[in-house]
Amino acid sequence: MKGMKRKRKTIMLLPFIGPALLLNIAIVLVPSVATVVLAFFEWSGLDIPRFVGIKNFVTVLTESLFLRAVAHNIVWTAIFLTVPIAMGLLGAELLRRTKRELFQPIYFFPVILPVVVIGLIWRYIYHPTRGLGKILGVSLLGQPSTALFAIAFANIWAWWGFLCAVFYSATQGIPHDLYEAATLDGATGWQEFRYITLPQILPTLTFMEVMTIIWSFQVFDWIWVTTQGGPAGATELLATLLYKRAFYAYKMGEASAIGVCISLFGLAGVGLYYYLARRGAEI
Repeated sequence: MKGMKRKRKTIMLLPFIGPALLLNIAIVLVPSVATVVLAFFEWSGLDIPRFVGIKNFVTVLTESLFLRAVAHNIVWTAIFLTVPIAMGLLGAELLRRTKRELFQPIYFFPVILPVVVIGLIWRYIYHPTRGLGKILGVSLLGQPSTALFAIAFANIWAWWGFLCAVFYSATQGIPHDLYEAATLDGATGWQEFRYITLPQILPTLTFMEVMTIIWSFQVFDWIWVTTQGGPAGATELLATLLYKRAFYAYKMGEASAIGVCISLFGLAGVGLYYYLARRGAEI
């Protein structure tokens, strides 16, 4: 009897979850499986695919361009695990203290702007003859030593408001009695943040750190709009390398191998999430 009821409920749910499930299979699962399979073939996109085994992975993993792109992704991840997270926490704490709702849309405004628009704006800001480049006497996007950090700075400007909104939302669930008790005990603002706010929003903070790791290895738009991986490969990331390998060099197999590697980095982030959950972390 219970089995019949369960089966009936499943049938009733199919009209609701069926379309979404089919859509996910069509645009997520099928392309993902095709990418993994194609990573073991040599294909230009026009001719017949030829099975080459792990040759594409060997080629990709041993070339300097790939290793350099991985290094840039690691640097990018390190930046975004620290600077915007800290700015988001600080902004959320300031919003909690001031209770000024006006600041919330101001902080969040850059998040709603299209990346292409923001990228073009910052390209103009960094312009070597009409922007900061003229004032500083250096082309920020034209120098290999500064290009990646200049793009990261622009991305942080557009991204930290989202983190601020997430962390501020998390602080709304903290009982106000805790802050009142801390005030009566003579706690400073830093002590309130350190011993009340931070522990209470730790699950949200942990989740955003893990998601930042995953997102950092998928960055494409910011680099492509500003430098397309230049100058001299100084801002080349895995996603831009994949794009060039597929649509410039027409080596779809090697591009798929790079895509599989990007997925493995993402899976490492997911694995970290579940590892922390099993260790008892509140996430």
